[in-house]
Parts: sequence; C-alpha cells; structure tokens
Amino acid sequence: MEDPEYATWEVLLILSHILKVKPLSVYLYFDEEISEEKFWEILEERLKRKPLAYILKEAYFWGRKFKVEEGVLIPRQDTETLVEAFLDLNIEQGWVLELGVGSGVIVITLLLEKSGLKGVGVDINPKALALTDKNARFYQVEERLFLLRGDGLTPFKKSGYFNVIFSNPPYLSLEEWENLEEEVRVFEPKEALVAGPKGTEFHERLMQEAPYYLKRGGFLILEIGYNQGEKVRELAKKHNWEAKFYRDLRGYERVVVLWKE
Repeated sequence: MEDPEYATWEVLLILSHILKVKPLSVYLYFDEEISEEKFWEILEERLKRKPLAYILKEAYFWGRKFKVEEGVLIPRQDTETLVEAFLDLNIEQGWVLELGVGSGVIVITLLLEKSGLKGVGVDINPKALALTDKNARFYQVEERLFLLRGDGLTPFKKSGYFNVIFSNPPYLSLEEWENLEEEVRVFEPKEALVAGPKGTEFHERLMQEAPYYLKRGGFLILEIGYNQGEKVRELAKKHNWEAKFYRDLRGYERVVVLWKE
C-alpha cells in the first residue's frame, strides 16, 4: 500500500466492511465503535500482501458492491471504461455476450443499466460461473443472464445472434507477468491475466472469430493493456475492423470498440 491515497481508500473499505455501510458514508460514523480485533485481523492479512478484495470477499464496481472470491480475477476500476464505451452505443435491447465473465461485474452492470438487455456469460472456470450466479441473484438479474462453461466462442454456433460481444480478456505478456507486483502474481489467477508471449493473442483471436457470431451492425468491445493501443490498431486494420478507443482515468487507451462497415 505504498500509494498514500490508495492506502486511505483501503482503510475506508475496511471500515465500511466492518460498519456495513458504503465507503464514502464512513465519515458519518466516526462516533461508532468498531471491533478493533476485526480491524487488525484484516490489516494483518493485508500486510501479507493478500489483496483486500479477497480478504473482504467483496469489491466495488460502477458504484455497486459485488461478491469476490479467490481464484477469480478481482474487478478493477479501469474496466469501468468498458461500461462507459458500451453505454455510448445507446443499445437499449437485444443480446450481449461476455467472454471470460469472471465475477460477472461487467455483464450484470450492463443488465442493471439497460433493462431491455439479455446477456450470456461464458467462462472456462466453474468457480467464476458460480460467483457470477451469486452476484446476478443478488441484483435480481438472473432471469436475464444465462451462464455457460466454455472456452471463448466455442459453445456457440456461427449464427450471428449477438448485438454486442465484449470481453476483458487476458492481455499481459509473459514478461509483464514476471514483473507484476507480488500480490497479483501470488494471489490472482494467471490464466485470467496472461495471454501469451505478445499479450494480444486473445484480441486477435476474437477479431477473427467474432464476425461469425455478431448480428449485422454488431459491435466487439475489448479491454486492452495500457501500452497496446498501437498493436490493437494494427490488428483491427489487418482484420478489417473500424475502431474507436476509450481512455481510462489515468489517460491510457484502455478499451476499443470495433465494428464492420
């Protein structure tokens, strides 16, 4: 927790967890007594570099709290850029597909923001599917969300069924993985983070395969690494996609929206 601002945010998350209130509401409860034992128990685990989301078993995304479990990737604020990109498309109804659904935060958020949507979530990890199901039931969108175990688009026929396919795919190279901070390398699932030697293997695979599964005029939305904008531009051109890029709060190109003319 070297960043002082982030350390302050983590303390707010711990206090909000103990008080059972939203993080920014903690300031209203300064007179409340909390369990010092519980606070120090959490802090001791955090000092061992275990990610706070795994300790608390929860994380916030798009202003909502979601269940999180070890073995499933922790949601990150950068990924909210994907939600922003989707909402810019003004799609009110139809079918959306998330590949690598993880804890379900993206697809569930879209279903909550757009009541006319129905979604499908695919993941090869059964733990991720079970966690997404819990989160979907908590937010009462389970009747509009169908979950399938599989690798990418393999569970589907090439039928042009989806209005939008989106994914936060693995996008780290092996070299980047080796240089990650310890708490990510030790605790988070490598298969959800590492694509291969280049880091853009999944992006190219989806650019090749997605046209067979999208409706005419459909969109492919992908999260990308902070330094992958130019590589992804080249791939989009190679596979005849039009592309629009969105930047995250730190100014990095983080999400690309792709479509065919």
